[in-house]
Order: sequence, then C-alpha cells, then structure tokens
Amino acid sequence: MTTVTSTIKAILFDIDSTLGEIDSPGHLTPYLPSTEQLLRATTEMGVILGVIMNLPDAVSDEKGRAMVTSAVLSQNERGTTTIGDFIKAQNIVTNHEATQALGRPTHLPDPELYRFAAKKLGIEPPQSLFVAADLNAVLGAVLAGMSSKRKECPPGRDFSPALVGPIGKSAVDSGRQFQAMLEHEHLLGERIFACGSAIAEQIGALVAGKEPALNQGRWISPAAVAWEVDGPLYRSMQYYIHLVNHFADQVHLRAEEAMIDVAVACGMDRKRAEWVINQHDQARAYWACLNIAWRRIVDGDDDDRFFALVDFKNTMQAFVYLFTAHAVRENFQMYTEAGNARDFSDSDDALVLNLLEHSGPSDITPYIGMVARMEKLLGIQLPT
Repeated sequence: MTTVTSTIKAILFDIDSTLGEIDSPGHLTPYLPSTEQLLRATTEMGVILGVIMNLPDAVSDEKGRAMVTSAVLSQNERGTTTIGDFIKAQNIVTNHEATQALGRPTHLPDPELYRFAAKKLGIEPPQSLFVAADLNAVLGAVLAGMSSKRKECPPGRDFSPALVGPIGKSAVDSGRQFQAMLEHEHLLGERIFACGSAIAEQIGALVAGKEPALNQGRWISPAAVAWEVDGPLYRSMQYYIHLVNHFADQVHLRAEEAMIDVAVACGMDRKRAEWVINQHDQARAYWACLNIAWRRIVDGDDDDRFFALVDFKNTMQAFVYLFTAHAVRENFQMYTEAGNARDFSDSDDALVLNLLEHSGPSDITPYIGMVARMEKLLGIQLPT
C-alpha cells in the first residue's frame, strides 16, 4: 500500500459538540472561551479553516452558514468577535450542497462528503485535518483519506489553563477566563429557568378554578385534578428534580463559591460576596421545598396532591424570580469584582479554572440533554 504524505493546508471542523452546542435549528451556543482560543490559534498556523456539517432538512444552507458565522465568541469595548471572523461562509460545507452535487443523499460520516468538501476548498483529502467530537465523524474522515483528530468534549479540558493575560476587559467584564466560563454556564441556566417558568404555568392551568373550601368546619376536598402520570408535565418535573439534586448545586453554585474563596484570598472584601452566598442558600432551601412537594405529588393521596402541586408551582416561581436576577448581577458585578481583586493574577485565573473543573462531573453533556428533553416536553421553542 502506498502512503501519501502531504503538508496540511486546511483544518476542517464539525460543529455540534466540537465548537459549541446546537440547541435547536438555527441556534448555536459556542463553547466559551475555548472555541475562540482554538480558532485563534489555528488561524495563526496559516492554514485554511472550514466546517463540514450536517443540517436538518428544514434548515437551508444559507441559514446554517449564518448560524455558524454569527455565533458570538466574545465582546468588549473594541467590538464583537464571532466565528465568522475566523471561518468564512464559503468554507462551510453542508450535507445539503453535497447531496445536490453528488446526486444522492449524503451526510456525515459518509466519506464522499469529506472528499466533496476538500474539492470545494481546492485541496486534496490528505492535505486536510478534520476535527470532531463524534467518533463516527472522525472515522469517516479517515476513510476519506484525511488526517483526523477527535476533540475532547466537554470543552476546555483540552486547553492548558496557563494564561497569558485577560481576554478582553471592559467596564462590566474582568477579562478573566473563569468569568467567561461561568457566564457560559448561565446560558444553560437561562434555559433551565425557562423550563421552570413553563412548568409553573402548566401547573397553574391544571389547578385553576379548583380551590378547596371549608363547609361548617368540615373538610371539602378540591375538585379532582386531571393529573396525568407519565405525561409531558410529570416527566418534565422529574427531569427538573434530577437537575436540582445532581447538577445545580454541585456543578455551578459550589464552583462559584470556590471562586469567591480565591478572590477573597487575593484581596476582595468577603462582604462584597455575602449576597451571593445568601442567595445560594435561599436557592438550596427552594430546592429542598421542591423535593418535598415532588414526593407529595408522586406518593401522596389525591387530596394532598392538589396542595403539593400548588406548593411546587409557588416555590418554582420564587426560585426562577430570584435566580434570573441573581445571574445577571453575577455577570455584571460579582465576577468583575472578583477578577479585579487587588492581587488576582493570571495564575489565580488558571487556579480558579482548575477548581471549576473539579467542582462537579467532568462531563455535563447529559444535563444539557436533560434540559433539551424538558424543552421538547414543555413545548418550548428556542430562538432561531
């Protein structure tokens, strides 16, 4: 067998789980800050950067390319950086255009799609390096004659935490990488809050007009509630309870508290962070109430289930109301103050990043999947 060796002239990326998460057609959330780090470094290598991606039938090439190129990586006083600043729209190859050109359906990991992409960029497959998180996509590239590399997912752990300086400081952003990572987690939090609001709204519709009454001191049971066990609302609530018990505190809240400890050691006044700790404890109390209400809903009798549903709804509304504002204040105040602490250095930023990675499970993608399933069950349509 003849081995062909050639200089790599292009690096081609998959998108989903490689450069970011595609929440729904037309909505890409890049990994921050690792995607910008990756694209900036590969651009400096002097090679062509491109994308090979599958699109759903309902998403056009134009919309798919816009989804990628418009995805925001960072913002500061100098402007906004997007994926399009590194990857040109004409270098984004989709399964749709390959299908049309080849005259038959094709999608990753069909080797012919990779060969089509290389031809479009004016290179031979051996002159290409394909990067993806999906093993099948990596193997397809190899069979097409490309070099290929599987990128670690979740993101960030394939980058050294040794920093060379802030990534874009502004009046409301410390420029620290820990801030970018925690703000990125807040994007998932926003989706969790939206699910909580939808759950509360649907419970409210379920119990509306069924208030109990007392008649001459005797208990009058509320009108029957059409509670559908194993229905979409029930299943969504089960997902939410799992996230409360296994994700929210362990992954995010404890990570923030570790960051605060480091900032205090670097000179920040701990009193500036008391509101964060207090609201974290308030959230933990809300989650304890949700767990009790959920137990009453699942295991209680018909009469108590009505009140348990009302308690679940009211507690959910209180939590979402508090933490929607909590996340905004953290983004624009707490993280900036911590990153600007007197003795907080680049090495402290690297230390915090390491602490964040050790505060919870190394791979949070199952929890992202849970949120996506909740959104589908609740009928939530993400912006496109």
